[in-house]
Amino acid sequence: MDSMIEAGKLGRPLIERIELVRLIRESLLNYVDGGGRRKTVLGCIEKLRLFLRWADESSTQALSLATVEECYRHWCDALLHRARVGRGLLERTAYGYGSKVGWVLDRVLGRATPLIKSTRLRSRKRGPRAVSPTTDKQNLEEAFAFGRFLLDLADGLSVEAIWGPLPLQILMRNGKTLELWSGLKSPNTLKPPNPKWPAQSRQAEQRAAQNRADWQADRTYRTRYSVINLRITAEMFMLMGQSGVNLAQSHQLRMDQWRFKPSSQGYEIRTYKHRRWGPVVFQIYSEYREVFDRYLHWRKAIFPEDPDGLLFPSLGKNGTPAQRRSDAPPNFKTLQKISKRAGVAFVGPQALRSTNVNWMLRRTADPDLTAEEKQHAKQTLIRVYEKPSLQRAMVQTQVYWAEYDPTMAPPGPGTCTGKNPHPVADMPATAVQPDCMTPSGCLFCDHQRDIDSQDHVWSLASFRFLKSFEEVEAKSNMNQNPAQAAINRITAKLNFIEASSSERAQWVKEALLRLDEERYHPAWKGLIESHVKTPRNHYET
Repeated sequence: MDSMIEAGKLGRPLIERIELVRLIRESLLNYVDGGGRRKTVLGCIEKLRLFLRWADESSTQALSLATVEECYRHWCDALLHRARVGRGLLERTAYGYGSKVGWVLDRVLGRATPLIKSTRLRSRKRGPRAVSPTTDKQNLEEAFAFGRFLLDLADGLSVEAIWGPLPLQILMRNGKTLELWSGLKSPNTLKPPNPKWPAQSRQAEQRAAQNRADWQADRTYRTRYSVINLRITAEMFMLMGQSGVNLAQSHQLRMDQWRFKPSSQGYEIRTYKHRRWGPVVFQIYSEYREVFDRYLHWRKAIFPEDPDGLLFPSLGKNGTPAQRRSDAPPNFKTLQKISKRAGVAFVGPQALRSTNVNWMLRRTADPDLTAEEKQHAKQTLIRVYEKPSLQRAMVQTQVYWAEYDPTMAPPGPGTCTGKNPHPVADMPATAVQPDCMTPSGCLFCDHQRDIDSQDHVWSLASFRFLKSFEEVEAKSNMNQNPAQAAINRITAKLNFIEASSSERAQWVKEALLRLDEERYHPAWKGLIESHVKTPRNHYET
């Protein structure tokens, strides 16, 4: 190939495409590093070749980063024409071609909306974009169940169990028991002897029995590599799900000396390099430290000579370190099969990381903090990882209206911190019982809170002035008058506010001056003005 390029047999170099090809390569590598499937990347590369071939043969415009969107739309028009007129291509196939190439270009161009939506190609499948409460809950439950399954595997695959007799019996939390034969077939799956050849069958049965006995007696990496790899894979998935480290990072972590440094979230994991503690590799919660420590001790016992220095090594069929490229992630098909046998839904690395990110985003409600914690740009976090949740939107809507809808505000002055009314401990016998319906009841509710503002002080003084009319009308029975209890409560509040600081004292003074000027708080103005001819008493503090 190099000689053909030097000889010019492949044509002139297309310099204008260098930046586009570089960004395509970078976006696909980032997808694989994040735990994406290599099979998906290979399919996209195949469709990209079709697009580039069409650009070379049919496009009248040179393909480059600046013109790739326009060329892509023309190519999608050509695919649609071929499907509807030429009849050499199904429309759903044409959409599949366009969606795969568009998916790559969306990552290259950093588009917020899919590029294929700007074409005339359409898919017949229309799925919901938002996650329903049932589906959202199910996804979290599956992730938690998968995490418990991984922990059960780690508990059952101890050093003693791995080097012990076969099969390994692992009791799961869902009540099932897993049998692991570590390379041997279960006796229940062995074929019965052939009655037509009794002598040969008997000899074959004896050889098989001897081979099984030899296999069980040989307690080395050669016979135990599958269960060792299973424990390592389970530990790696636990680390990815707990810390948010992606697959590309986790399988390349080195087995250095680890140091746990307390942080606000739990512990920062640092490595020892060049006589100093190096940068933070990842962060874990404090509850996971015991699990991680236990794995480090287990790994040291299983690999006393440390085969390749990786935190999560893998063994080949002959018991030697598996030969694979440094950027190639390990195979976890065995873990998929075991989880299916255990009746637990398998959660892949990308879904695991997405669940971790969305869980933290909901707990913190802070995209900036979540993006920093999970090592993402905020735009990438929202565009790629965040999943719209109907349940979360409903909760946020209820919280918003509970805070800003005046019809849901407490009837009395101040604010409310609870749902069910509860009387204060020292409530007078004549006071109105809290019921979330009468303003006086709010004054004697344990959930009522004063607001540190001049407007609230004005509201309290105006409400006390309103209650004075009621107090005058019931002066014949002063001791049994609920209005007097409310007035005493408000007076005590105003006295406390006035004595708390000089600024708040000015608020009380200003509120009383406004009452003298017949300027009442809007919440009580209408009711006060309805008592125009009733004697007034401001109850000066």
